[in-house]
Amino acid sequence: MVREIQTLLLSHKHIHLRWLKAHVGYFGNECADHLAKEAIAKSDPFFLPKPLSYLKSEIRPAALSIWQENWHNGETGCSTHDIVSRVSNKPVGWNREELMFVTGHGPIPSYLHRFNLRTHDNCSCGEIGDPMHYATKYLFTLSWHFQTPSVSLKLQWLKNILTNNLSRTRLRFLMRFICDENNLIVEDNH
Repeated sequence: MVREIQTLLLSHKHIHLRWLKAHVGYFGNECADHLAKEAIAKSDPFFLPKPLSYLKSEIRPAALSIWQENWHNGETGCSTHDIVSRVSNKPVGWNREELMFVTGHGPIPSYLHRFNLRTHDNCSCGEIGDPMHYATKYLFTLSWHFQTPSVSLKLQWLKNILTNNLSRTRLRFLMRFICDENNLIVEDNH
């Protein structure tokens, strides 16, 4: 098509191309613009009758709504859902260790047992080896202990830790210790 246009321009010396400011009332330019849009609409299956910014503003809330519904009705992520109940495009700002603590994932006996990677979920001291145990009771993590919350205040306790920079630092050190010194926290699996 481009070659055909170039050939026509070269053979018709009286045709000149020049730039015109768009949408200022040049009749020929307005007609050409209108015809070009009609041609695109008829030939291009991806032509969008609305600007992309408008479509984004419509799609984003709809996608967030679907995501929120799935988050509320999902069967996984319950521990995280309790803390972050609203979905968002903005990251929560947790690092790896904080995520492991909240979700209970990582080299933690209760997590490994849940996926049949251990025969039991006991810590080396004989109690259930979950993040709360290591954060409040376990002898080898005493340096990073937090005060044990009552059952009714456990969720608020965790939210408070995750919003306090000093507590988050202690939590990161605790989880790094658990990852690095896993042989101290795991009871013999036999």
